[in-house]
Amino acid sequence: MANFSKFALRFLCLRSPTFRNMRKASYPVVTLFGISCFLVAFFISQRIFNSNGKGWEHIVSSDGRGYYAYLPALIIDGDLTFGKVAERESRFLGNPHHKPGYLVRVNSHPLNKYFAGEALLLLPFFLFGLFFSFIFGLPVDGYSFFFQISTGLGALFYLVTGLYYLSRILAYFEIRPVITAWCLALILFGTNLLYYTIWQPTMSHVYSFFAINGLLYYLLLAIRSWNNTTALLTGLFLGLVFLVRPTNLIVLLLLPFLAGNLSSFFAFLRVMWIRKRITILFFLVVILLAAVQPVLWFLQTGKFFIWSYQNEGFIFSRPEIINVLFSFRKGLFIYTPMILLSWTGLIFLAISNRVRFFSMLLFIALSSYVISSWWNWYYGDGFGLRAFIDYYGIFCLLLALPLNRLPGKTAYFLIVFLILPVSFLNLFQTWQYTRNAIQPNSMNHQKYCYIFLKADSAHMNGMGGNQELADFTVDLKRPELVFQNNFETKPDSWNNISIQNSSRAFSQDHVGYLDSLHQFSPGLEIKTSQLGILPSRFFLEGELMVWDSIMGASNKALVVLSMDSINGRENYWQGFSLNDIPRNDMKSWRKCRFSLTIPEIVNHHGVLKIYIWNTGKDPFLLDNFTLRFYRVK
Repeated sequence: MANFSKFALRFLCLRSPTFRNMRKASYPVVTLFGISCFLVAFFISQRIFNSNGKGWEHIVSSDGRGYYAYLPALIIDGDLTFGKVAERESRFLGNPHHKPGYLVRVNSHPLNKYFAGEALLLLPFFLFGLFFSFIFGLPVDGYSFFFQISTGLGALFYLVTGLYYLSRILAYFEIRPVITAWCLALILFGTNLLYYTIWQPTMSHVYSFFAINGLLYYLLLAIRSWNNTTALLTGLFLGLVFLVRPTNLIVLLLLPFLAGNLSSFFAFLRVMWIRKRITILFFLVVILLAAVQPVLWFLQTGKFFIWSYQNEGFIFSRPEIINVLFSFRKGLFIYTPMILLSWTGLIFLAISNRVRFFSMLLFIALSSYVISSWWNWYYGDGFGLRAFIDYYGIFCLLLALPLNRLPGKTAYFLIVFLILPVSFLNLFQTWQYTRNAIQPNSMNHQKYCYIFLKADSAHMNGMGGNQELADFTVDLKRPELVFQNNFETKPDSWNNISIQNSSRAFSQDHVGYLDSLHQFSPGLEIKTSQLGILPSRFFLEGELMVWDSIMGASNKALVVLSMDSINGRENYWQGFSLNDIPRNDMKSWRKCRFSLTIPEIVNHHGVLKIYIWNTGKDPFLLDNFTLRFYRVK
């Protein structure tokens, strides 16, 4: 009887509303704990046990090398010319002629074009790496095992802390704990935030995600109570937002949204004016943090204010908004469809709160305009449109608000049958990207359809083509040189090998013919002295007509560019598939296009060759081969 009483009491407690409410309130905490455990385990599996135990070597990579470079330059070398850092990078990459892309020159002084906010946030983890490298006798160079691993763990820390601040923001807006837990998981696994934490942890986006979420949370507290603590913390995070990525100050447009209505917004501004001492503390913290970058610029160049992105910039007169949102190359809604679902929350705001609606609409419109105005609108290699990752906490709130107003069963139905499927699509596409099924910068509609939901090995590394975007300084209306060959005569600078008369010619009577005996097409052989002033880089556009004699004849053909001693030290060779995807059509002419930037040409006595190499040896025809060279200023 006593045992039965204990069981009944325990059962009644579990069924009681108070206990159920406590259990539900713990959902976000349990979710964050589970996410943290998963991320650490997944990070270790990818970075230590994968790639023959060498996965850790590329934690500091790509643009992240520039953000990170401040730490070894200042703490280990005490030298902001970054000369020793560049030498270490060269040794680590195994390329003695490596030139860091993040270093530009201003008044003959080397300058790191990236802002220092990420380096400041990673400082404790860098010191952790330095300490353990010293203890275990590893190189204290900023790039050995403990430095790289601690940097990756730093990215995980700021992701989880950013998610924590996001959970507090959702709690402030009275989002149900279960909806909060779902939204935290969805914003991580349903977007490319996961990719840029595990595989690209030194890119700036996860740090901006953390800083923006922290800023919004403390702004909410500051609007409720403007005191020394909220002013200090709000100023700290506002300074961090600027120091990591200055354009993210656009989030201040959300102040009316956070206030809820115009009267509360203006009341907050009045309180800031009345409590001047607190407001001065706020601005003092912001200025002290923001001043870090001008001081670093001065130490590098002798100037406090500089546009550090030399030969790069915004083209505000030509924003690529449609491409940024819908392009199959990198479109936000194509590769991260959950963000499209979150933006439908604007409809809910338009009905429930006009002030919040217009504030959010203005923020989304202006941030999208600024992002799409950058000269390289798809932001280089990477998975999806990464420039929006910084704002994913805001979009998560925009998703949670309407879900919170729906009845429980309706909200769960939408999550299970609409939001979860697009999240799984994102995870699958992330896996495809890590297996080279999705190209980093040259995707299009045809390629996307070819690999959509494909997981077999035949589709891994199965796509070709090259469609790079011209540099900011390139004038595409004025090519420096144009070389054309319709194979009827022998133009200067072309070697007309493999030419034959054919009734199937696209224009006139002759074609380029490739088969097992003629593997190389007529190609351009231009002396570098014909290119004008050197050293220089060139953006190249090419196009040609192709006719497959049998099915798939050109599928193994490569576009080849080569030059001996391009920079006086190294030979240059690049080859990529002529066809975007494997072709099955035949006996019809089609146009193939490609574009890319050629590495800097230094050698005044070299010969640059561009041709088609038929590695498959099946017969196909070429016609009307055109190459346009544009000088990169």
